[in-house]
Amino acid sequence: IKQLQPMNVLYMLGNGFDKAQGMATSYPEFYKHLSENIKAGSVLLNKMKSEITENVELWSSMESGLGVFTSATNNAVEFDNFYFELSEHLQNYLKKENEKFVPSENLKNKFQSDFTTISKYLGALDKERYNAFINRHSFSSKDISVITLNYTDTLEKILSLNASITAKSFSNNTNLRNIIHVHGRLGESIIIGVDHPAQMKNEAFRNNEDIKDIMIKIESNESMKETRHMECERLIANANVIVLFGVSLGETDARWWKLIGQHLKRRRDLAIIQHLYNPGAINPTQRQKIRQLERKQQEYLLQRMEVKMEIGDVDIRDRLFFTVNEPIFQILP
Repeated sequence: IKQLQPMNVLYMLGNGFDKAQGMATSYPEFYKHLSENIKAGSVLLNKMKSEITENVELWSSMESGLGVFTSATNNAVEFDNFYFELSEHLQNYLKKENEKFVPSENLKNKFQSDFTTISKYLGALDKERYNAFINRHSFSSKDISVITLNYTDTLEKILSLNASITAKSFSNNTNLRNIIHVHGRLGESIIIGVDHPAQMKNEAFRNNEDIKDIMIKIESNESMKETRHMECERLIANANVIVLFGVSLGETDARWWKLIGQHLKRRRDLAIIQHLYNPGAINPTQRQKIRQLERKQQEYLLQRMEVKMEIGDVDIRDRLFFTVNEPIFQILP
């Protein structure tokens, strides 16, 4: 007799999650606020603002942009001061956006249904493939955890939780176990930075321990004596389904995508669902294009996770699922 075991579901939420709730939390929206409302500031802050105007593409991810911007000075103290100046402005801006968000009861109910019914938005064929995966592993109950890359408490508001309570029971066999803000949360120290020293253009700073404490994400967590990154590693190691929502799979969080890739290759009891949002990609009369879009995304995902496909690795693709432009986690106007 097969032993029934809980299915560990891990959500990884990025900024697209806040955007789905109508919040203006993207970096370009923050830059607009900086240029329109912040007139005084350090030499480096003003230099950064003018660089953003000149090279919007580079700064589409502020963290990648910051890595390049380390070359703007060789003075570590000056860069350190600028870093916390920028961090304060970002916190103040996001706090205002965070306060504006008040979820309706309607959203809370729909969210709970979307959140606990993992396969709800998969196409009919994919549902069959997903159910076959579930049945193969005799999962019984669902234990859900969340790693959020966001600083806001959008998720906690929707689930009616507060900072100290990160668990919730939805039914006898579906429970939320934990929410981890791996980059910190508003009102505390937040982490803005890169994944590894090579992403900093200033070579002198790559060996500067003080700069690495603020700019390298994992070192930032360690410098604050936090264990969040270790908890995230454990959640990924134990996950059976990882749901990616609103994440761009960017370079500055490369360690997580690579770690997921290692587990995907090593373990057959892990599937990935990625919810894609690209309103211009497919219109309702061209649904035949879904598979083409999925193929591209499959390649991109495997590349970001550093999974090299070898002969006989077809099983990995069987455990990748995508949805495109579904109204997940939101109430459409």
